[in-house]
Amino acid sequence: MKHTSLFCIIGFLLLVSTGCVEQTGKYKRLQAQLDSIQVATTAKDAELDEAFATLNEIEQGLKSIRETENLLKLQSVQGGEISASVREQMKSDIQYIAATMAAYKAQITKLEQDKKYQSAQFQKRLQSITAELESKTRLIEDLSRQLDEKDRLLVIKTEQIISMDQSIAMLKNDLIQLEQSNVQQLNKISELDRQMYSGYYIIGNKSELIAAQVLSKGGLFRAAKVSYQAEKSAFRQIDIRRIFDIPLEAKKAKVLSIHPTGTYSLDSDDNGLLTLHIVNPNSFWEQTKYAVIKID
Repeated sequence: MKHTSLFCIIGFLLLVSTGCVEQTGKYKRLQAQLDSIQVATTAKDAELDEAFATLNEIEQGLKSIRETENLLKLQSVQGGEISASVREQMKSDIQYIAATMAAYKAQITKLEQDKKYQSAQFQKRLQSITAELESKTRLIEDLSRQLDEKDRLLVIKTEQIISMDQSIAMLKNDLIQLEQSNVQQLNKISELDRQMYSGYYIIGNKSELIAAQVLSKGGLFRAAKVSYQAEKSAFRQIDIRRIFDIPLEAKKAKVLSIHPTGTYSLDSDDNGLLTLHIVNPNSFWEQTKYAVIKID
């Protein structure tokens, strides 16, 4: 019973003593310092969390950039022409990546300048991200140069194609004119050839030849003469290179035009009808290209 009373008295004295300490100024100052340290620690933890969150965000953004970068590298090394739509999309992607990395660099620079973030782990991550940003910047600059070079070559190629099209159009026009000129030349040559190798003949009795103004009437003391002033329409035209026999459809005939002896003959068939056979065409047509044959 005495022990129990003693413990109660001691507990009471301790409670009274503790209450007295809490009321002292020194205790209150210590408590205030502790509270201030806890607030500062909490704020610093929050800042660190925010800084690491920024790093996480940048690393996540770099992951997305890597995927886009791989697609851009694939498109830039593929052979053949890049379509206008793909080229514009590549330009847009490059601009987006460049702008994003510029924003990331600004965030990294701000973190580097803040002396509060000096832990080894933090600095290591910061250096790794900075190195990758520099690498990506060089890559984007290289891709941008490649795309600009493709655009430059495309402009040159387009100009070359336009020039070639114009040259082809001019050549086609020259070819058309040349063909037209050739046709005209061929027609002219053909006409000259036709004239050079054309022969003319007329067959008829005396009255018919006079009517055609090929033979003059003559008189008692004047023989009829052959005239070559008659219209060509009175004669039949032949190609002297191909026609060597002229049927006369008569049993009596005489060649009135001037042709060397021995250059032709008058041959009769089984019915006695005569045919003018030209033995030597060159000599026969040498003096005149008009043959006049009188039949009876």
